[in-house]
Amino acid sequence: MRRLAIPVLFLTLLVGCTSHEPSAEGPSSGSPSAPEASPSPSSPGRKSYTFRLPLAAYSYSDADYEVIRAAEQVLARDCMKDFGLAYEPVRNPAPAGTEDRRYGLTDRESAERYGYRMPPQQETPTAKLTKDQTKVLYGSRSLGADSTELKYRGKKVPAEGCLGAAILGFRKPYEDKAGAEVASRISTASYEDSQKVPEVRTVFGKWSSCMKKEGYAYTSPMDALDTPAFLRGKVSDTEKKTAVADVSCKERTGLPEVWFAAESSIQKDMIKANAEALGKLGELHEKKLRAARKILAGS
Repeated sequence: MRRLAIPVLFLTLLVGCTSHEPSAEGPSSGSPSAPEASPSPSSPGRKSYTFRLPLAAYSYSDADYEVIRAAEQVLARDCMKDFGLAYEPVRNPAPAGTEDRRYGLTDRESAERYGYRMPPQQETPTAKLTKDQTKVLYGSRSLGADSTELKYRGKKVPAEGCLGAAILGFRKPYEDKAGAEVASRISTASYEDSQKVPEVRTVFGKWSSCMKKEGYAYTSPMDALDTPAFLRGKVSDTEKKTAVADVSCKERTGLPEVWFAAESSIQKDMIKANAEALGKLGELHEKKLRAARKILAGS
């Protein structure tokens, strides 16, 4: 699957080299950083639209992110060895198949169980670390130390710790902020512009009429997501029934497919107009993946 920048209303997945890679700051829990779970189009019963859009070709897949993460962990392990400390990071669980909600809620099973809430995700396992391992792995910032220079057995520890230094050091040669900004801008603009396409406006009207027959007054399929009662507290039967009706009306009208086709067309034109910037972004992604695989091959 591929990760894109899409409006924060649904997901906050950004294209590029920095968004969903492990943080160099060090988690407050003291456990190794790990990439977030992301939508999986291969999950049974779930439909993927975001990751089939043209712009997806310029982002990393979950498998790519895991290769990068694993390579960074090898670099962190080697850094720890230099301090005479062992470090074996825990394995990440398989991505839990989060729903693709670029065009709103589309999964009936999820609607029946969770209403408009995102299904619970599998927790990332944590590594058991000694105080010394934590100190060297995460550095002064993770420990809340004020000192700008942290030492272990007389040897200077990177301010970001071995893990942060590994992540930041490996990432830097392949950063392309300009390209990532172009991709993010296209993703947001194509989403917004697609809602103005006549075919999309028409299918919104059909969906709204369908919802009205079910007893719900919504003009847009995003309106229900903004309902205060559906954003906090316990999931009510009313929320679940509304969500199920929402999905049913999307299925009857073909709303997601119409919207996807319109946005795909818009993205193709935008990608063509920004071919040079996106081409460079794609090349750097490939170079970074090759470098990560090389690190793993030598580990």
